[in-house]
Amino acid sequence: MVGVPKSTGCFICRKRKIKCDETWPTCLNCRKNGKCCPGPPARHTFKDLGPRLNNNTASVVAEDVPGIVDQRCKRLTQLNEKWSENGAVIHKFRISNKAPDAPRKPSRSPRLSSSSTSPPRSPFWRQPSPSQHQELARALVEALGTGSVGHRMSAFGPFIREVPGRIGHNPALDAAVACLVNAHSSMVHKKNANEIANPQLYLRAVQTLQMCLEDPQQGMSSNTLCASVLLGLVEALAGPRVGNRYLAHVGGAGRLMYLQGPGKCQDPFAKEILRFNRGGIIITSIYERKPCFLTTPEWQNIAFDKTGLSFDDCLYTEILHRMAEFPDLLRELKELEQLAIPPVDDVLGYNFDFSEDIIDPFSSDTHSPWSTDTNFEPNLEFLNDPFPIDPATLYPGARTSLLNKVHHLKDALCALGTHLTAKLSDGSAAIELPAIEDGSPILTAFHFTNWRVTVAYNCYWALLILTNKIIMKLLPPYDPTYYALEAECRTVAVEICKTWEDAWASKPIGAFHTGLSFVMAYEFCTPDVQEWILKGLNALLDHQLVESFRWSEEMIQMMSGKLAGEGPDLVFSSVK
Repeated sequence: MVGVPKSTGCFICRKRKIKCDETWPTCLNCRKNGKCCPGPPARHTFKDLGPRLNNNTASVVAEDVPGIVDQRCKRLTQLNEKWSENGAVIHKFRISNKAPDAPRKPSRSPRLSSSSTSPPRSPFWRQPSPSQHQELARALVEALGTGSVGHRMSAFGPFIREVPGRIGHNPALDAAVACLVNAHSSMVHKKNANEIANPQLYLRAVQTLQMCLEDPQQGMSSNTLCASVLLGLVEALAGPRVGNRYLAHVGGAGRLMYLQGPGKCQDPFAKEILRFNRGGIIITSIYERKPCFLTTPEWQNIAFDKTGLSFDDCLYTEILHRMAEFPDLLRELKELEQLAIPPVDDVLGYNFDFSEDIIDPFSSDTHSPWSTDTNFEPNLEFLNDPFPIDPATLYPGARTSLLNKVHHLKDALCALGTHLTAKLSDGSAAIELPAIEDGSPILTAFHFTNWRVTVAYNCYWALLILTNKIIMKLLPPYDPTYYALEAECRTVAVEICKTWEDAWASKPIGAFHTGLSFVMAYEFCTPDVQEWILKGLNALLDHQLVESFRWSEEMIQMMSGKLAGEGPDLVFSSVK
């Protein structure tokens, strides 16, 4: 082999071509002849190949090899190594003219040597790529804390933190999460409201939800229920607009909960979904004027359970419990009005054909798995003016019974109001400071401890106005109580207006409640405050880049009337 000596004797013995006994440091022949024994020969010889060096070979610095000093800053390249049976190793090197700072490359030898310590490259050393479900879960976790206070989806409650761990087990949930993450990203980057919900992702999520609802096993799962709630959040993030299907999804989710039964909500995840969805279920029942199933004995112990809740959460739960009683009162009011007032055709003698639909920001259409065709009819109250009929003159017993029930609800609200007012007075729920907005007709503003407390107070005040409006409908003409209730509504409306700065600071999620509370307050405000409310509500739409819907006096009057039981019933769910 080139560069490897065949004889291991000293140089003098090899030159004399005699056998060397190799007794170091001086061999026997050199001692006999009085020579200075040069010792054993070097184990390696080196040859400078210069430019013929292969650049792809592994290299080491000469000074890294023990016993080698390259005074010309040469670079050594290991070409080969050979292992003998007794464990010895023989290396073959080349000297290159590379600069000292050239990058090193590991040796291609399967055995680790002084020139290489890196493990051999192998496809088994690569980390596995995350699956599509893992990427989706990671994106949702990131979205929970992304954006400002009003953009973080963690505000939607504890249930949404459990969703990432459930991805990959239900196709409807996976599709809904993908649509929600996309919608949240669009909201954070302030895209147009019509672009919030990606049409392809949304359509696929709705179709997948429909298929899961038709499956006997998947349709009754908590994951399918969660998918319907998440699609409602997609609509909520897009804001009020023509074609919004938020209440359609909320109503469908409520119907699905009812079909699954209260036993299903013993599961902690399903119970958290129910707790989050209570307000939406109650609002849909108000619009439909049907009793809310949450008030039945088997459901109310779950939906309004206060075990382990803080004082603020207990108050909010109690407010929702009282609000859940309101749809049943509207149903009785509807039945009373139907008995007392004859049909329009019987009064006027001919039919009306109203072919034009009235736009409603919470209308449903065929894109929703819950939707049915719902047409809005114009207000026909002006037809009753020539023929005033007092329900009390025809059905005094039914009217008195309903009035007693509404007064019972009012008494319960007043008891709650004592605690809420006390927490405002001592500053534990909110502090009242001068308004920041220049020229605001509302001189002071409430700044609450957190977003959920804000929602609780606004729901309470809105329900108080609704209850007073029903009482005023049932009172006989010129009853002095009417004016006291009207004055109370004006006072409550001012309290609602004081929450505007707090809602604006946490927009858009922190301002979702304004669609209920400020709509109810509008009727009992002065004209300048009404103009201020319209300006603020439309400013929220501008912030969400909503272009297809505008708040107006007519729109607010229509919505407040429907919440108070006026006009035709609305149906949001076709789930059987």
